[in-house]
Amino acid sequence: YPSVIFRESGTAENPITIRGIRVNGKRPVISGGINTVDFRLSNYNVFEGFEVTGGTNRGVYHHAAFITVRDTFVYDCPGQGITGSDQDSGSLLLEYCEVARCGGGMYSHPIYMSTDPHKYPGAVFRMQFCWVHDGGGGNAVKSRSERNEIYYNCIESGFYRELELIGRDSEEAPRPMNSDVVGNVFIKKSQYPVVRIGHDSHGSGTRGR
Repeated sequence: YPSVIFRESGTAENPITIRGIRVNGKRPVISGGINTVDFRLSNYNVFEGFEVTGGTNRGVYHHAAFITVRDTFVYDCPGQGITGSDQDSGSLLLEYCEVARCGGGMYSHPIYMSTDPHKYPGAVFRMQFCWVHDGGGGNAVKSRSERNEIYYNCIESGFYRELELIGRDSEEAPRPMNSDVVGNVFIKKSQYPVVRIGHDSHGSGTRGR
């Protein structure tokens, strides 16, 4: 079960903001559960100023649209650190966040993002000014989103690759899936390639640029 579930939606003009207030410079901590923080169809939410840790499956589960996660430290999650659902998920902005010691094995990644191109066509995963490091498995950042904007991050120590941008996890022909990767620093410590782009063996490719 999740530790915290957000179910209420705001609007584009009036998003719901959940803000952690530092005490002696330390963010409040949300810990435990299968999914520690779950945005469950709670569109237009802003989540900022927290530490999230200890989720056995996911630290932060993005199952909504128009979500911002900012100034948040996600760490020590043996499954996914931050994950987007294949269904019912739209745009996500991830900025000024740190993700550390998350992921495990081949299929659990520190950041694993997806968007639903049928419910939210044109959805964007934008990740900027973040630090991802010391992954426990998988790829440091993996995305099957329709549009990726990966700007000015430091991404290091992926167990396999630092960045993987590939097609949806299905045989359907998706809309073209396009990505910008600009101004990042990648630090490689394993023998695998730094970046993998375009196609997964059981998917249908990105068909984009």
